[in-house]
Amino acid sequence: MSNVGDREVIVKDVHKYFGKKHVLKGISFHLPDEENLAIIGPNGSGKTTLLRTLASIYLPDKGSIQIGRYDLVTQTREARSLLSYVSPNLSFHKKLTLRETLDYFSSLQGVSWHDQDDLMDKVDLSKMLDSPIEGFSEGQKAMTRFVIALMKKPKILVLDEITATLDVKKKESVIQYIYDLDKKRGLTILLIDHDPSVVDRLCEKLLLMTRDGKVMDYGDTHEIIKQIPYAFDIKVVPNPSIDVNKFVQELGFPYRTMGQLVQLYAETKDEVDEITSELLRRKWKGKEGQEILEFNVSALSMEDIYWHYLLLLNIPIEDRTKGESVGKFS
Repeated sequence: MSNVGDREVIVKDVHKYFGKKHVLKGISFHLPDEENLAIIGPNGSGKTTLLRTLASIYLPDKGSIQIGRYDLVTQTREARSLLSYVSPNLSFHKKLTLRETLDYFSSLQGVSWHDQDDLMDKVDLSKMLDSPIEGFSEGQKAMTRFVIALMKKPKILVLDEITATLDVKKKESVIQYIYDLDKKRGLTILLIDHDPSVVDRLCEKLLLMTRDGKVMDYGDTHEIIKQIPYAFDIKVVPNPSIDVNKFVQELGFPYRTMGQLVQLYAETKDEVDEITSELLRRKWKGKEGQEILEFNVSALSMEDIYWHYLLLLNIPIEDRTKGESVGKFS
């Protein structure tokens, strides 16, 4: 283990059971020093269980996890010293003020929370130091958990839906803060976040999980995105008066519908030209015959990874959102 960096995470054939329920089934990956990983999968795939196992809240029933130079099972205390886990399940004594809460957690860790003054200013917590936690919003509690996690200056940061309860302004502040902190300290980050834009900003590696707790794929984002069988998507807002199913069938390209909204998929620029020419024709037929209100074309993004792997490949039709349909890829 002497050649292993202290920000490295190595997971080998990890299994986790809860009674007879087999939640994690042979999870393996190697995350090098100072690289960031997003864990993506449908609900019930074991994402949070995996994060909690990496953070030693659970221990694996089979397999091994190495955090830096330390084995998570036999050297749990040493492994924990390298990482911090930000969990929505961390609760607080509601009658304590924020200052008292931070004092309590900093005393447990033997560190000072005053090093986090800059973060607290950015997320508007500084002005609430003498306010009781019971009056905090869920977003303010989430930021308090984040401040507590950063107190000990971890080398590995494990984040479970840290931005889920934040407004747009605070979400941007937190993402930028994590990004800057990563550049400054050289963190290794493992996270779950249902917002593709957060993953796109912070992570260069992805672990894709199946519904039954297995690894579907693991690797660099740009390599995984190459495997998607299209290169462009075209978002279309049809006239509410038209039959959307008939409309997409006439176009003849792979598609996804969400109520009256349509997303078309093209493999080449020639196909994009063909689709846009037809959409323009339908858009300018005249007000009475106008079938298209607007459309736009974009190249692949993290959002495409989410929808392609979670919806098209991973979620049965009966579990999809009501009003949603998908045209098959050839």
